Amino acid sequence: MKQLLAAEWLKLRRSGMIWIAVLVPLFLVVQGVGNFLRYRDTVFAGSTRTEWEILYEQCMFMYPTMLMPLVITVLIALLARVENVHGGWKQLLTFPVTRGQVYVAKLVIACMLVLLNMAVLSGGTLAGGWITGAEGQAPYGLLLGRGALAFVAALPIIAIQFVLSFRFSHIGIPLTLGVGFAAPAIFAANSEKLWIFYPWTYPITTFFAPSMERFDKGLLMYGIAVTLFVIIMTFGLREFKNRDMT
Repeated sequence: MKQLLAAEWLKLRRSGMIWIAVLVPLFLVVQGVGNFLRYRDTVFAGSTRTEWEILYEQCMFMYPTMLMPLVITVLIALLARVENVHGGWKQLLTFPVTRGQVYVAKLVIACMLVLLNMAVLSGGTLAGGWITGAEGQAPYGLLLGRGALAFVAALPIIAIQFVLSFRFSHIGIPLTLGVGFAAPAIFAANSEKLWIFYPWTYPITTFFAPSMERFDKGLLMYGIAVTLFVIIMTFGLREFKNRDMT
């Protein structure tokens, strides 16, 4: 398994996917820090929120609603495309590895990419606060802890996009479905009763939990997220083992 993961990591480095995982959150951080500095002494002056909270909101504003699920969709679709083109699956499966090992290795790499994306956003926001001299103690629980919880909340999205990307050889199918699933998330998140049934709202709820009364369902949401991840990935593994690779 170690050799398989090493080989997958080598493919990843050559593909440019790491740049996508890193540059998107860096763009958000730069934009958020710019907004914070621009309105620091005007719009944000006299706010009851701390400067760290304001900076956090400026950097995270667009991330959980649209960019995070889209980045997950693109990264996993590209990860699958590496094998879907030029007979990659046949070549890979000629090595002394099982389909289960290949599946788990790909899943680990997918999760690592998503974690890297979230870590850069959280770490970049923290660095932005230090550079701009945000007043008060840095809220590590908000900046780092919330990012870790957001990964748990995003597990169903990862699972669904993973199964779709490795099920269909044409990259356009998972990309189109991923965009279609992400688009109504912001509207579903505003529903008091139905949001819990739509996993694309989970990252939104996690990142903006302090302003949502519904977060009394937080433990239920995370439990559902983990359960859905296990069920979907188990189904995907069974289908992957029985599929005729071409």
